[in-house]
Amino acid sequence: MPLVKSIPAILACSAALLCLSGCSIEQRLAKVSGQVEDMYAQTKSWEELPVRTITWQQACELMRQHNTEIQEAEDVIEDSERKSLSVYTDMIPGVSYYGYLTSSLDRLSETVTGESSLNSNVNVNFYLPALTQVPYRVYSAKVQTFAAIKAREGKERELISRLYQTIRLRQLAKQQASIAEAPANETETMLRARETRDADSKHWQSMASLIGDASARWEILPQSLPRIHWAHYVNKLDRLDPLVVCDFAMQLEQARMAQYGIALQYLPSINTSIYSPSLFSSYGGTYSGTFLSGEDTKLNLSISYTLDTDLNTWNNYQRSKQQYEQAQRRVAEKMREHKGKIDLLRKSVAEYEQWRNFMKKRIRFTEQMSAGNAEQYIEREKSILAMKKELLAQEATAVESEAALLLEYGLPGQKPSTAKP
Repeated sequence: MPLVKSIPAILACSAALLCLSGCSIEQRLAKVSGQVEDMYAQTKSWEELPVRTITWQQACELMRQHNTEIQEAEDVIEDSERKSLSVYTDMIPGVSYYGYLTSSLDRLSETVTGESSLNSNVNVNFYLPALTQVPYRVYSAKVQTFAAIKAREGKERELISRLYQTIRLRQLAKQQASIAEAPANETETMLRARETRDADSKHWQSMASLIGDASARWEILPQSLPRIHWAHYVNKLDRLDPLVVCDFAMQLEQARMAQYGIALQYLPSINTSIYSPSLFSSYGGTYSGTFLSGEDTKLNLSISYTLDTDLNTWNNYQRSKQQYEQAQRRVAEKMREHKGKIDLLRKSVAEYEQWRNFMKKRIRFTEQMSAGNAEQYIEREKSILAMKKELLAQEATAVESEAALLLEYGLPGQKPSTAKP
């Protein structure tokens, strides 16, 4: 059935190629350029798009469905699965059709007459090369598929971290604008309005890119956004996240598989094939075929072994061993760098938590202070406002650490993946 379904597609593709060969490049580019101009004319500026407010969960779901980076990662998974399936489909016998038309013309008479005959053959072919490498191909295909699945999980976590950081910075920017002092003059008012407009445009562009949908100005419902607390992650920092462990392990395993693939070249090559006459054969309309009779069908089994007299395989194997050892050293170095970053993150977050608690206590204490006169009241309010601005500024800086925690360990309460190779 798949072969039958693919015939119309093949014919349509062939017809399209024939039509394309008859077109000039100027005509084709003119048509495509017109399409591009129409698309650009229909593209709206950010100010023309409607504002749509959605929850954090809805934003994540839209991102999983429409983000181009996730779609590319899923395409890699599908491609790996097809290649994994091809290990088995290569063992399916192939059927081929061959036909040709012959015609002879008699020009001795006034009218042209023709005698034609259609000859056709249907054959079955079965060839299974390198039996000794089938287990390696199966395992290698599984490794590639598993690596693609984990890469997709890592990409989703990365995008969620970026989405969280984008939304949090947007919220903090709005809070900072709400407590900012009024512009002193008209010029300052214009500059602040321009900065706000540019920041809004940049935010909407980032959101549209992350979500994968540029049909609206996306705003996230503030209360739906998950809050990242230090207590959620403090007990996890001593160990690597399972997804990070898997990434390091896959780097080592892929290097080992390259070494193993070269070592297989020392094994004999065993090839199997089945030869048969045509399943169907017709000459000039006369049937003369056979249906795999036992006398004519042959099973061929060949075993070959080549001595590595020029030592090319040996040299390649030694090089692969060195590359595997280098991969081990690289992974060890990356783990040391990773651990150093986690230690810095731990110190940074801990110091920020202590500073923030101190600032909040100081703000509460200042708010409770009584003012003896108007001047003391004004000074107290200025001091409170300055501390709140500093608190928001440091919180915006701390968002980077929160995003790093999300990237490293995922959302709070998120279960680790249970995918098996």
